[in-house]
Amino acid sequence: MVALALAMAVLGPPLAGAQPAPSDTPPAATPSDAPSRRSQRVTPVLPESEIVRSPDSAPVPPPPPAGVLETGFPAVQEGMSKLPPFFRDTDLNVRFRTFYFNRQNDNNTASEAWAMGGWIQYASGWLLDIFAIGTTYYLSVPLYAPDNSPGSLIVAPGQGTISVVGEAWGAFRYKEYALLRGGRVKIDDGYVNPQDNRMIPNTFEGVMLSGQVEWARYAVGYLGTIKPRDSNDFISMSRQAGAAGNGEGLVLGSLALTPTKDLLVYLGNYYGLDIFNTFFLKSEYIHPISQDLKVQAGLQFTDQRSVGDDRLGKFSTWNVGAGARLLWRGLRLGTAAHFTGADANISTPWGTWPGYLSLAVTEFDRANEKAVGVGLSYDFGGTLLPFRLPGLSVQLIYAGGFDRENPASGGKLPNTHEGDLDIIYNVPAIKGLSLRFRNAYVGRGNPGNPLMDFRIIVNYDLDLL
Repeated sequence: MVALALAMAVLGPPLAGAQPAPSDTPPAATPSDAPSRRSQRVTPVLPESEIVRSPDSAPVPPPPPAGVLETGFPAVQEGMSKLPPFFRDTDLNVRFRTFYFNRQNDNNTASEAWAMGGWIQYASGWLLDIFAIGTTYYLSVPLYAPDNSPGSLIVAPGQGTISVVGEAWGAFRYKEYALLRGGRVKIDDGYVNPQDNRMIPNTFEGVMLSGQVEWARYAVGYLGTIKPRDSNDFISMSRQAGAAGNGEGLVLGSLALTPTKDLLVYLGNYYGLDIFNTFFLKSEYIHPISQDLKVQAGLQFTDQRSVGDDRLGKFSTWNVGAGARLLWRGLRLGTAAHFTGADANISTPWGTWPGYLSLAVTEFDRANEKAVGVGLSYDFGGTLLPFRLPGLSVQLIYAGGFDRENPASGGKLPNTHEGDLDIIYNVPAIKGLSLRFRNAYVGRGNPGNPLMDFRIIVNYDLDLL
């Protein structure tokens, strides 16, 4: 899981066609966290998997092919098999999650909390093969959240509980060509994504039309509000971006082209009304050298500039990035570089930055920054070592950002260095159970006093129906 991360969206999955495993192949209609077989059919056709993976969303093995209520109680399965598809294909899933977060900042402040919760997700089958509904309830309860250490983002501001219906949607479809979904939805599309690196992901209110024609996938829609990952409330997209005044939404569209299984070309545009527009272009290619050896490479470009009333001020900036990685029998080596224009930082208020150098703490996309990184990982289920420990992977990443400037004054800012350790264990004996430890050290020009970040995450996915 590692050099892979650095080279192509840190902590992300492989490029399209990188590996044959289902979890590594970007399905046309699979949300980042929905493991079940039936809910996958009713989620938007978005090119999320190739674009970015949220840093703390550990890859969890798929659950059994049937839910525990069906396998444990044959009468339930038999009874449901006789119902119309809208009820027969009902999907009910639970994710249990506990998360401990501890960040010792380099200014002698701290953010610390331990929370328990997760979510329960329901999706119907298709009525007349054209209509479906779904909903997801999210919960994060603080077990330990000292008042003098706020800012963990795993609980609500004030160290409170998050309890919210984050998704509630209806969908219409026509074969694979068109899926119209509206209401409270989860979106994973380039610069708009769940940012599932705390207890609860971002979700949105809006309407999306998506679909697939041959090797072209598209998505277009309007999002009015966002529920941030640490909040119970939906707020306007412009307010989340920091703009004052009347709340405005976001118009987005994307096109993902895969003319061959080894090549991806992605274009996305995100127009925040009266704030700024972001255009994102990405191309990635994988070349198998032998059965055990593969090389991957990618290029991406972002253009971001103010529009309309310029509620965040007038600016125009850009970012270019390149990454490459080598995959050999479970070992992955990667490197990447990013360069950002001097006029402004790249703004990412609606999700994790989809760059190759988005690390646990730092997104290396600040004004005038030149950033490089290297990564090394090993999947102990691989065949390079003389022993195997299926489910265990270890990742090491280093990145440094140089020549950063204050975009308002043009003054020089300290260079940033970050090193990450990431250990994931998907327990083979307990399907759906994932244990994760993350550790990051960040130097930002304060000698002898680095930022230290520690996270322990446990996920357990249970397919009930």
